[in-house]
Order: sequence, then structure tokens, then C-alpha cells
Amino acid sequence: MFAVNLLVVADVHGCSRTLKALVRARWNPHDEFLIFVGDLVNKGPKSARVVEYVRELQTEYPYSVFVVRGNHEQMMVDAHDNPVLPEPAFFARFKKDLLKRGISLKKTIEWMHQLPLKWENKYVMVTHAGIALHARDPFIAANLRSVLHNRSALKNVGKLQIFGHVIQMPEIPRFYPAANAWCIDTGCWRGGGLHALRLTRTGEVLEFLREPTHITDL
Repeated sequence: MFAVNLLVVADVHGCSRTLKALVRARWNPHDEFLIFVGDLVNKGPKSARVVEYVRELQTEYPYSVFVVRGNHEQMMVDAHDNPVLPEPAFFARFKKDLLKRGISLKKTIEWMHQLPLKWENKYVMVTHAGIALHARDPFIAANLRSVLHNRSALKNVGKLQIFGHVIQMPEIPRFYPAANAWCIDTGCWRGGGLHALRLTRTGEVLEFLREPTHITDL
């Protein structure tokens, strides 16, 4: 598919009703890539439903829907691959949620394992936490300044960056001019709404979309 535009969605964090409302009303699957900045899971109440829905979208539109890995997907992978006692509460809840919906934990973790750390073309790069100015290797997951965990100053990478991870206050996306970067996380799980950025494939910002957090996602 040759997409005319990109629709980049902020951290969903288990807010399934909000996500579905945004996607159904605003995404044009026929000429638009749908890209998630990661952190589909945790914090909000319906992580399994979010994963299920996004994977259904990927199955229906395999060349149009992309998910980059967030630190919360990495947390799930780590909790599964390196089990400890007592089991982390977030992982126990996630497993229970998956079981209720008849979703395979094994297949879900395998899917999270293969999520890339970035999506990019010649003009735009999407990561979860942005490229840190002083990171030696931002694509080593364990690095505190990696694209999974970074909260420090951003590097200008010669193209538009879009990321989430850090909730912006007030609850509107923020542009960082020196880095040519947008942070679009506004804390959907705590009532800040779910934002998405629509832009051309060459990086021209067209509009910001906001779906208010559905009451059942709080």
C-alpha cells in the first residue's frame, strides 16, 4: 500500500473504548498508515482488549497498521521471560485479563517480542520515547536513555520525530523545536484523552485529533 498520510496514535495504556472510538471515527485505512507509539498496555483497565483489537487491525490491514514497542510492552516481555516471585502485580493482572478473553499469553508475548523499536521513512521517525541527545546507543533496550525509557533532552535526527512516554501538561501535545520532535502522550488512562497526529508521509503536520477518555477506561 502507498499511504498518502500517517496517523500516529499516542500511548493507549489499556483504554480500549477510547481507542476504538478514535480509530473508527478518524482513521482512513485506504490511504493512511496507522502507527502506535507503544505502551498499549498497563495503567488503564483493559490491556487485553487493546492488544486484541490492535492485532485484529493488523490482521485485517497487514500493510497499514504498525506498532512500535514501548517500555510497558518490554515490562511484560521481561516479566514473562525472567519470572520472579512474587510475580509483579501488573503481569498477574494482564495474564488474568488475557485468560478471561481466551487470548494466548504465549502468542501475545511472542508478538510483543517482535515489535520494532522504531518506524521510519525518509522524513519521519516514530519511537516510544524519542532519540536522546547523549545516548550512546538508543536502540539497546536496557539503556536508560534508550527509545524505550528516555526522559532526557532529544537529538535532532534530521527528520521529524514523534514519540510518547512522557505525559505533557497541560494535556496537549508539545513540540520541541530544537529536536524537531512532537511528544503526543497526554495521559489517556488518567483522563487526558487520546491524541493522534495526522501528517503527510513527508512529515507535514495536518492536524491533531483528540478522543476524550471514555468513562469506562478510567
